[in-house]
Amino acid sequence: MMKMISAVIILALVGVSTADSVECYSGCSIFTKFKMGDEDMLVTLSNETQCDASTKKTCASGEACNTLTLTMSAKMTVEVDGTNVTSDVDATAVYSECGAAYEMTDAICAEFSAGYEEAINADDEASFTDFELDCGSNDACTEDCLISGAGRNVIPATFVLIAALIARLV
Repeated sequence: MMKMISAVIILALVGVSTADSVECYSGCSIFTKFKMGDEDMLVTLSNETQCDASTKKTCASGEACNTLTLTMSAKMTVEVDGTNVTSDVDATAVYSECGAAYEMTDAICAEFSAGYEEAINADDEASFTDFELDCGSNDACTEDCLISGAGRNVIPATFVLIAALIARLV
């Protein structure tokens, strides 16, 4: 009888301890839309539509899996066979990160925008102009928070943008 009571108590405690845990692909960004001009190029980003397994974690107690849908647009110029080629790029990405829940503000969005713009401008093989980022709102998720299945290798997004443009032009 005592063993049965102990087992019930252990199961109850396990249930309580996992009830507050939130699984999240923390620090993962995946593309859900990627267009160059009028052409849908999402298929060229197959490695960028799932999170790397190494980013899956259980958020700390009291944290949420903050999930943002970011809509970006820019003009990208690359050199192809000695000629500069410019294309409109429109992309939507979902980003998730463990942390304290928050409301999206203009100041927070400006930080995201500055970070993304700095990252794309660090690329020597392409130049970007007219960069715009719409941050939408933050979903401070507390259950069923995984934004994708695992399975990709982490590849720099600007490399993927350039490769997709070159593949389209060749």
